This record gives sequence, structure tokens and C-alpha cells, in this order.
Amino acid sequence: MSDALPDFDHLRNELEVFELMIPGYVGSILRAARLVPDDKWNWSFVDETPTPRETVEHTFAWLWCDRQQMTVPDWSQHQPVPNLPEDRLRMIAVLEEEAMAWRSLIRSLQPSQLDEELPCWDGETRLRRSYLFHMGQNVVYKAGQMWVLAFGLGLDGAGLYKAPFPDEYYPFGKVRTWPAPRNPASSP
Repeated sequence: MSDALPDFDHLRNELEVFELMIPGYVGSILRAARLVPDDKWNWSFVDETPTPRETVEHTFAWLWCDRQQMTVPDWSQHQPVPNLPEDRLRMIAVLEEEAMAWRSLIRSLQPSQLDEELPCWDGETRLRRSYLFHMGQNVVYKAGQMWVLAFGLGLDGAGLYKAPFPDEYYPFGKVRTWPAPRNPASSP
């Protein structure tokens, strides 16, 4: 099996999309997690939002669970989600190993297998494609959570948040100011 990733500009099937998306967005989570200092690993803005540690743990839990559901058809053989190491770097390494397991799993599949029905909770079934889509959705969501925490800690660079706005790339001349001015910070 080649280590080369699918060519983003010439994707041939949805398995190549899933290969780029699932391990790729886990890679984004890993990049942000590696920036977080140990003293902020279990930190968040408020109790209602996840910490970097919780984000990594939750990402791992669902990756592990859905991979188990796709690869262990006999539910009597299923195991609880393993406890992750407490150490930040070791926990990050375990998540990276899980991303590589997903890459191997995806590369082992044939497009015809995406329509196979697999057992799910409560006697339901789910298409293999649905498990892959669920993980794609989950890791995009978790990457967003992790990067909001990294932005809040000032780990993405210097200065205020300023993302590129699409109109800036066109020859429109003066475009509206983006982002709009913010309201003063207030409590939720």
C-alpha cells in the first residue's frame, strides 16, 4: 500500500474523499492539540464548552467505536472504548494511531462495499457509507472545536482573528468590511 494520499484535484471515487477527509481532519485536530501547552490541556473558556483534552478524547471515542462497528460484525465481541493515557502527548499519539487505522480501513474497502448494511444499535442497520459519513461529519466538527480553543489561546499566530473573505479575491474594487464589528464581550 502506498503512503501517497489521493490527488485532491483528481479524486476518482468517494473512498478517496473519505480517506482525505477522515484522517485529514484528524490531522488538523492533532496539529492544534500539539500547540496546546500542558497547563491548558484541560482548560476551556467556560464550563459549557469542551477542553482540548475532551475534544481529543471524544474524537477518539467515536472513531474507535465506528471502526469497531464496521470491522467486528459479532457484537458479542465488541469492547468498551479504551481509556486513553493521561499524558497529553501520549493521548495525541493514540489519536494519531487511530487516524492511521482509519486510513488503512478505508484503503481496504472497495466502492461496492459502501452499500453493505451493517448492524447498529437497537437492531437497526446502517450502510457502511453512513459510518464513513458519520466520521467525516464528526471529525470536521471536532476540528472546529479544537481550533476555536487554539484561537482563544492565541496559538494560531499573532493578532486578532482575520480570515480571508471570498470577495477579496475578485476584481470587485472596494468590498464590504469583513468581519463586521463585534459587540462588546458579554456573558452568555
